[in-house]
Amino acid sequence: MKGPDSQLEFEHCRELVMLPGSLFEFTSRYLPAERQEPVLALYALIHAIGMIPGSSLDDEVKLAKLKWWGEELMAEPDSSSRHPVLRALWFSKTRSLLDDVLLLRLVTDSLHQIDIVPSGDETAMFSRLAALGATELQLELALDCAEIDTHNLEYLGAASRLFRIVTDLADSSRFAMAQIPLNVFAKHETSLIELENAENPGALQAIIQQLAGYGLEWFANGMSGLDVAPGPRAGAHLQLRLGMENRRLSEIADDSGAFLGVNKRYGPADAWFAWRFLRNIK
Repeated sequence: MKGPDSQLEFEHCRELVMLPGSLFEFTSRYLPAERQEPVLALYALIHAIGMIPGSSLDDEVKLAKLKWWGEELMAEPDSSSRHPVLRALWFSKTRSLLDDVLLLRLVTDSLHQIDIVPSGDETAMFSRLAALGATELQLELALDCAEIDTHNLEYLGAASRLFRIVTDLADSSRFAMAQIPLNVFAKHETSLIELENAENPGALQAIIQQLAGYGLEWFANGMSGLDVAPGPRAGAHLQLRLGMENRRLSEIADDSGAFLGVNKRYGPADAWFAWRFLRNIK
């Protein structure tokens, strides 16, 4: 099904997710050649849908876009209106591995992110992030026809989503600020309005550090006793990504100020960690 113009679709995917210095730009270097296009197409799909709730569009436009994505995901492969990311899924033979229910859950997850209300505490935040993160993890595991225990899935899903919030907070993302639990605001005697107006940078730094600590706890729970079926090499890229997220959260917890407003890239020490990490997956 791969045509002469298929590289245009994959180039579009690269523009979406292969941002210089990004985590995926780093971890994708360790993908075998035959895995690069399937994983690229999946990550581009997750990004294209997941970016809608936090965009500056009006809510009506967001709802219309998500409705359109729901229809496109279920359309026939030769549909003339098909999005380039979806064509990339078909060209890479990835679409047949992905369950319709999981794909549509990407859309419903994003719907629930519109007009998001802050969680009351970290327990409520965990429940919400676990559900959101599990969808993305299951989709990548599906590329290897792999699965993990529900307990591990929930903790790793929540930790991975929290990693995204923490790194977005370092860039002063208002969408990420709106997801800070209310009890965390209270502890640091600040508010969403203060953070949005950059009136309390010290509180933001302390909040980032506290949330990074939660993420490390959740990663520890999620990686404890992790058993990937049908074998540990299944989902190797996903495991590396999660390992790198855990590593970066540890660095942020140690010195959150070093990450505020800084596009901190991955360097030689990270490459050495990744090489050893993959070598230890037996």
